[in-house]
Amino acid sequence: MFDGTLKKALAVDLEQSPYLNVFSDSKVRHTLALMGKPEDERVTVETAREICQRNSVKALLAGSIANLGTQYVITLDAINAATGDSLAQVQGQADSKEQVLKTLDTATSQLREKLGESLGSIQKFDKPLEEATTSSLEALKSFTSGDVKHGTGADFEAIPFYKHAIELDPNFAMAYARLGAIYSNLNQMDVSEQYRKKAFDLKDRASERERLYITSHYYADNGELDKGNEAYELYKQTYPRDVTPYVNLAATYIFQLGEFDKGLADATQAIQVDPDEVRGYYLSALAYLGLNRVDEAKAVLNAGLKRNPNFVILHDQLAIVALAQGDTAAMEKEEALLRDQPDLAMGVNNRHGDIAASHGQLQKARDFYQKMGQTAQQLQLKGQQAQSLTSEAWALAVFGYPKQAIQSEDAALALSQDYFTKLFAAGNLAFAGENAKALELASEVARERPNDTVVQMAFVPSIQAAVAINNGDGKKAIALLQPAVPYDKAFLGSLYIRGLAYLKTGQGDAAAQEFQKMLGLRNYAPAEPLMSMAHLGLGRAYALSGDKAKSRAAYQDFFALWNNADPDIPLLKQAKSEYAKLQ
Repeated sequence: MFDGTLKKALAVDLEQSPYLNVFSDSKVRHTLALMGKPEDERVTVETAREICQRNSVKALLAGSIANLGTQYVITLDAINAATGDSLAQVQGQADSKEQVLKTLDTATSQLREKLGESLGSIQKFDKPLEEATTSSLEALKSFTSGDVKHGTGADFEAIPFYKHAIELDPNFAMAYARLGAIYSNLNQMDVSEQYRKKAFDLKDRASERERLYITSHYYADNGELDKGNEAYELYKQTYPRDVTPYVNLAATYIFQLGEFDKGLADATQAIQVDPDEVRGYYLSALAYLGLNRVDEAKAVLNAGLKRNPNFVILHDQLAIVALAQGDTAAMEKEEALLRDQPDLAMGVNNRHGDIAASHGQLQKARDFYQKMGQTAQQLQLKGQQAQSLTSEAWALAVFGYPKQAIQSEDAALALSQDYFTKLFAAGNLAFAGENAKALELASEVARERPNDTVVQMAFVPSIQAAVAINNGDGKKAIALLQPAVPYDKAFLGSLYIRGLAYLKTGQGDAAAQEFQKMLGLRNYAPAEPLMSMAHLGLGRAYALSGDKAKSRAAYQDFFALWNNADPDIPLLKQAKSEYAKLQ
């Protein structure tokens, strides 16, 4: 019962302190591997001292628990890692198993004081485990097992442990928070939201660090970017040695705001704070790609793999870098290292579906999207399964097959009604000319997520603008898209629709600027099918402006990408007809 559990409890207690930095289990495993030992080897005091010395860790905390009849004696000994001398020692006695966590709390507070932390700091950042994390030893044990799996990237295997922890303690805030994060990563947005909301409701039953974790995730994942960023900044200030706020701020700047320079700054700080955390490298590479600094993206990914060859996700990012550089052989070499993990294999199939769609190879694209959907079905991930269908529906709608697009979208919505699926369905249905259903879905999401900045300012206006274009009102579409301007630096959908709106109003030069902005992101999203649409849009924009030479060149770029396209695609026939008129 106590094995591993008290270690987790001690870590939670110590991590409340802004002055102490706990060396993580993942770093211990990595160091053991460097020492030529099995990663799951039991760590003795002698081994722990060597781990400390290798990583410049100043102190080792050795704990013991002894049974005296019905009582338990807990001892904590802080050891100088360099000399082996005792820095401080405390002891406490629990009258029963149920009192062990309370006794450990008291002993940890005494130890923090002996190690030099001020009484004021301890009083401020020292919420008892029974009031914060959990009062249940059994729940903490299950949570600890979940964290062991989660820490190695085995999220599927972690889920049952977190769920069992909640069964044992329905008020276990961090267990709900962990499940919220995992289901979000798996694109199960509705499930994720339920767990995040429950964690937020219970945040006062968490330590200060856990409360900041829960609050910042809740606001950011809820789309409330200002509140989320504010919470992450407070998190950084309070716990500057915790990597979490750095990586999550970086993700917000990169994915949602397209502010790659700010994202790079936080991602770089994340690497400095914790060089053994994979997300710092991953996000730095994404930011470099957004800034069109491809060689630096590749360098930071290789640095991460040199630090830890087990950072498998970085091979996925190296595949994207290789694609941006036009090296398909290198891309496939990196992808070969991903196919053993079903979640990563899904991403590979999705990428190859996008690549095929980018080249007008519709049937090939559909085959890859269906492979992704089959894996998602096997893993019971309905959100991912729906995504495979929305990707297929987009290609069908844009390429000129509206009926088939609507069928695919109906199938996606039958699988999932999460806001993400509904938003993409609405956009695809607008491209397919199903205006009423597109507006209905967009309105539903707008009502469901009233405080989601990007939904309200970019996604929903883009769908409404696409419908306005369908109705022949390009001027209205341009006005509808005005709120999206601060948020569409990396949102290709609104850039593309704005370009179409300018074409509809006869503003060729303005349309060309939007399509050029899209092409400026080709290193960031080299597999994105909209990139080939940007070339076609440029051809139409330059023709509208009367620049036939530039128009012909843009059409030729499009035809080069679609050199091996399926020959009967209506969009391709239309493009060839337009090009013939330029001769």
